[in-house]
Amino acid sequence: MTTALLPDHNTALPLNRIAVIDIGSNSLRLVVFERLGATLLPLLNEKVMCGLGRGISRTGRLNREGVALAYANLQRFVALARALNVDYLMAIATAAVRDASDGAKFAAEIERQCDLPVRIVAGPEEARLSAAGVLAGIPAADGVVGDLGGGSVELVRITGGVRDDRGAAIGEGISLPLGPLRLAEFADNPQAMHDVIRRGVASADLLRAAAGKPLFLVGGAWRAIARLHMEQAHYPLHIIHQYDIPADEARAVARLIAVQSAKSLEKMPGVSRRRVDTLPLACLALDRVLAALKPRNVVFSAFGLREGFYYQRLSEAERARHPLIAFAEEQGADWRRFDLSPNEIFDWLTPAFAGESDAERILRTAACHLSDISWNDHPDYRAEQAYIRVLHLPAPGMSHRDRAILAMTMTYRYKSDPKSAMIDTALKLSDSKGRTFARRLGASLRLAYNLSGGAPGLLPQIQLRRTERDLRLIVPPAQKRSLGDITARRLETAAEAFDLKSVIVSD
Repeated sequence: MTTALLPDHNTALPLNRIAVIDIGSNSLRLVVFERLGATLLPLLNEKVMCGLGRGISRTGRLNREGVALAYANLQRFVALARALNVDYLMAIATAAVRDASDGAKFAAEIERQCDLPVRIVAGPEEARLSAAGVLAGIPAADGVVGDLGGGSVELVRITGGVRDDRGAAIGEGISLPLGPLRLAEFADNPQAMHDVIRRGVASADLLRAAAGKPLFLVGGAWRAIARLHMEQAHYPLHIIHQYDIPADEARAVARLIAVQSAKSLEKMPGVSRRRVDTLPLACLALDRVLAALKPRNVVFSAFGLREGFYYQRLSEAERARHPLIAFAEEQGADWRRFDLSPNEIFDWLTPAFAGESDAERILRTAACHLSDISWNDHPDYRAEQAYIRVLHLPAPGMSHRDRAILAMTMTYRYKSDPKSAMIDTALKLSDSKGRTFARRLGASLRLAYNLSGGAPGLLPQIQLRRTERDLRLIVPPAQKRSLGDITARRLETAAEAFDLKSVIVSD
């Protein structure tokens, strides 16, 4: 049986489909991932609440009922994964198994029963894997990752695309025994529970060293806070990943939940019945972490340890690719009807978007790959379907504002004057600058498809240029008369988006 550290994560996995079984303190989960270039898409995600770590502080051993439940469900999970023809299958065990006196024996029995390798992950490595997962989904994340499991809280500093002197974007991780199952053992002594939380958080020097930086939250219990906040705020987009709220609001929700009874929590929208016993305890821990870190904002991540394990196994070149672009390249290829290359569209548009930010360039790249996403929808509904599809994409690497901009871009690509009711959610999630960018990019894509008809090689013959006064097409003399009225109208629409005049000139 393999224990402690995972294999060298500089060794890439040349695989398309892998399955990870996460043996946690509270839950047992199977996730089967399909590889999409440098990113991944969960094909199957199943969870069973086993409670392996229940009572471990008192007994030092795994919960007997939880062990029996885990054995039964592990065999089913392994059968499911193998039926899906995965290229790689691995079980990762965390806090409860590594801390229990019978944890190694339990892992060995899983290997015997299921013919499945089990890796018991040390606390600091668990923190680093969770951090890698956050970076896989939010490449520019710069702050502290907090991953709450049933038995522990992992904390680690991340610096987005910035590398330290060892070439790493992930700092040393720490593990605190502050998971809800551990804290539940102090249910009869609230003062002792608060003292344990206070001492544990006080020992985390990295929180003070990173004071003011955002906190990136991982874990089902903490994601429940996001759902409750969404319900209270009547937030229009129910996507947890990269849901971003001010820290004071996160702390207010955490404090509200922490004093609720299980019966009261059951009545709250967005709170799962399976979490009513542990959620208040998770919120007590979060409140102390927020008090120590004093972050500006809190960002929720749907990516964590399992995604981090996958991400660390990619090559350095693949990890360097932006996950949104990787997703758009892979998925866009399936949605494309024409031979026109997204790269050809991107290059043709570039002179009109001189001075764009790095974030805008990433969105423009993704938009070019997704620009034919609704070709097979009814013409009257292409704009609407493109908008809905892009707004709800299961794609990492974009904030909710980015989603709104990309969705509006696709709307303008198919329709020059969409009604505000159609894009109401995107309008609420974006700002004036983002809306302007989306309108400009969408109108320019619409013009590109008009000029090329989707055929390769035609766009490079006509240049698109932006000056201080106009947006112009530079056309060879032989082609000027063949442009037609529709080209002039679409150029005019694009120019209006740039607050410029439209001009067609001969080369």
